[in-house]
Amino acid sequence: MQRGRPLAKWLVRVGVSVGLAAYIFTQEVHTAELRTVMSGVDPGLVALGAVLYVLGQALSAFRWYVLGRSVGFEQSPWTYVRFYFVGMFFNVFGPSTLGGDVVRALYLGDGRRPVLAASSVVFHRMSGLAVLMAMGAVALLAAPQYHFPWPLTAAVVAGGLGLIVAWWMLPMLVWLLPTHNRLRREVEHDMAPFWRDRGMLMWVVALALAFHLSQVVLQWVLARAAGAAVPFAYCLVFHPLLAVVTALPVSVSGLGVREGGYMFFLGRIGIAEPVAVTIGLLWWFVTLVGGVVGGVVFLAAGARLPRVRAPRPERHQTPHHEEPVRYVAPPVDEAATSGLPPA
Repeated sequence: MQRGRPLAKWLVRVGVSVGLAAYIFTQEVHTAELRTVMSGVDPGLVALGAVLYVLGQALSAFRWYVLGRSVGFEQSPWTYVRFYFVGMFFNVFGPSTLGGDVVRALYLGDGRRPVLAASSVVFHRMSGLAVLMAMGAVALLAAPQYHFPWPLTAAVVAGGLGLIVAWWMLPMLVWLLPTHNRLRREVEHDMAPFWRDRGMLMWVVALALAFHLSQVVLQWVLARAAGAAVPFAYCLVFHPLLAVVTALPVSVSGLGVREGGYMFFLGRIGIAEPVAVTIGLLWWFVTLVGGVVGGVVFLAAGARLPRVRAPRPERHQTPHHEEPVRYVAPPVDEAATSGLPPA
């Protein structure tokens, strides 16, 4: 029964994506209108958007590097970028049971410290989400002219605060566990920098903010590519909300949810549905480009899958036809043994 659950969840996601996509492309958007908008897309701006997306992901990988080094994973920035982009490849093209976050954790841990490696990936994800929701809450409160329903604003504010409180409370909650518990030891010792290293935390927040702002610029560029004059201030408002919605594990790669989200948010400022769906498809396209770049990195690095367990050290046995190596004691320094300084 347990083995069938991942497949069942994946089938549910496929069903949600297919159902939403079928409804949008048959009931909400006329194919002819969509083709007209797509034919007018500016390829130069789409290429610029793809470059911005890849650069933003490299910035996010550097944030993971800051987190990983704080807990002892002494790899080069390029190694973190490589692991991160390979994870992007598996996010887009890999099987549902081997997502990008799992791949990144396995590569970094290399079979030796899987829990700590996974914690760096989880904290990277959660810190980014907290900053994203905080940015969305500030934008919503600063832009009341867009008249979003107050429950939405309250949910974003509460969600951001909830993530911060959960992070702050975790070291206190592990005190409820026995002193010899492995998770408690991990949190209190190995993961301690995630709560105590203020300099590192400031770096992480600043890098997360820079990354999300780059994604806001990306949304503005893609809207321009589709011929939509979306104000940059509105991109600051709707992108965090849309990113949170599409990150929910209810669809396959956000298909259907993403397009519906664009229709909802951009429809509030008068953007036509075919244009909104086109912008959503362009966002999917640039994420696909990022996955392809990750695939190139994966192949260039030898296409080696991560190890779940570190290899056991081999026991060296002396062959029968060779003489065993004899131990020869080093010469004794009489001055040293007599307590006198050496000559």
